[in-house]
Amino acid sequence: RSDSTRVTARRLDPESRRRVARANARRVGARRTMHGASLDGDETAPLVRAKDKFSRPTAGVLCASLASLAAILALLRAYDVASLLRGGDVMRVAFSVDVGCVPLHVMNESPIEDFFEHDITGVTLQLKGAAPREFGGVRHSARFGHKLARSGFSTVFSGEVTVPRRAEYGFALHNANEQTIFELGRNPRFPHKGNLMNDTCTTEVRAGGGVYRNRVIPQNVGETMTKRPDGVYEISTTYAGCRKVCPLTVKLIATVSPAGGDADNVFGIEESKAATDAWRPYKGHFTQVSAGEFNTWGLNSNNGALAWTRNADLNPFDRANWQSATNDARYGSNPADGPVVDFDAGYTTVYGVTATIDAAGGRVWMRPVDGSGDWQTAGDWTTSRLVQVTSGRSFLWGTNGRDTLYKCPDPCGPTSVWQSGGKTDIKQIEVGDADAFAVHNDGLQLFASREDGVGDWSTIPLPTGFTSTINQVCVGATALWMLDATGKLWTCSLPCAGGSDFSLVSTAPAGIISIDAGKVPHENN
Repeated sequence: RSDSTRVTARRLDPESRRRVARANARRVGARRTMHGASLDGDETAPLVRAKDKFSRPTAGVLCASLASLAAILALLRAYDVASLLRGGDVMRVAFSVDVGCVPLHVMNESPIEDFFEHDITGVTLQLKGAAPREFGGVRHSARFGHKLARSGFSTVFSGEVTVPRRAEYGFALHNANEQTIFELGRNPRFPHKGNLMNDTCTTEVRAGGGVYRNRVIPQNVGETMTKRPDGVYEISTTYAGCRKVCPLTVKLIATVSPAGGDADNVFGIEESKAATDAWRPYKGHFTQVSAGEFNTWGLNSNNGALAWTRNADLNPFDRANWQSATNDARYGSNPADGPVVDFDAGYTTVYGVTATIDAAGGRVWMRPVDGSGDWQTAGDWTTSRLVQVTSGRSFLWGTNGRDTLYKCPDPCGPTSVWQSGGKTDIKQIEVGDADAFAVHNDGLQLFASREDGVGDWSTIPLPTGFTSTINQVCVGATALWMLDATGKLWTCSLPCAGGSDFSLVSTAPAGIISIDAGKVPHENN
């Protein structure tokens, strides 16, 4: 309130001043209580271009002079507070919105032209005001909302909010440049295009003499809304889209030199963008990395440290996403074999081999890929020996110290039996969802077969003018990725015919020492 609306304490005796102070305190407390009841409301930035923003000092003076009255009126108008206070008209909803797959047309039609050039930092749930109020837009009518919290370091934001039944709602997106856009409401940059929101999952609403298409709380539990045992409803969606969550994608993960020290050296990118976009740096230091369907594992062979993280939590800000895992493999009461020296993360299992103990290699081990449990033997403890492992859709493969291939049905447990892989003089084997690729000892020959080992091996011609040798290969959902001895990365679309089908990946980070492609998501097939 302005000073003119407050009870003045000037020229009063001390006792009167104390009574006036208490009265004013009660008024302030009441205003704060009213604000606190408003869905934990937080004011969000209006939808304007950077050049149109008010200066903060000017806005601060204006807001200070009208704060209480504006807050009360805005809450009553925007959220229909009366309905919120009627218990039967409200419901508790756990909202979850994934911002990791914003449609390309939304990026192109953003009300702020370069909005998506900056990292997404927050999401706010917005409720539609009383008709004909809007979600942001040029009238900035929906200015209060509930800020959702990021889940770990992922692209998912969530939070529980009490909302009116059949409420109309949408989401505001915030970026690192302190800008905000709304998926619903008018778009001053493209006023004739309508909402950014996909209309196929909105509801037609008639209000204020007009027809709108908004997100609306469903009347009943179903595909778009579920109910937990504790009575809280759940709604999961994607920003400006209709999916419940963003589809899983195959991620390429790599480490770069130097292998020593502790400097961050992890890079990653979605496979579909790996040949065209700059790779994203992540926190963490490892000499070898492997990506599964949901989790990524890293090994620092300098000290044997092993750690894992959810793929969604890989980030350039904080190493707290990495969870340490035990790495001292032991069978029963026998002496420990020590840390694994090579490993691969599969769909449900991480496989590894420990240091060489005889001419055939080291023992083979397995553990859950979700970080639980500890190492146990894969195959017979007394006879299973390999120096390198890789897991695909249905088989675990490996090479032994005699450069011979072997395979074992996945999961390959303590009583599983190894089978011949039908190839010798191989230094590395890599399998994907349907394909298997093997690198010859000389690093100048590449062979291909099926992931299940059925059929013959064929020779894949190397790139025209290839002057290096093959360090390692990995295979994703759509391409074979080949790292040469100089640290350069090559790619060849599946099924790889080789030769001129190979191309150099100019956007890859320099000095790659380890690379892996994540497993092809089963749910997408």
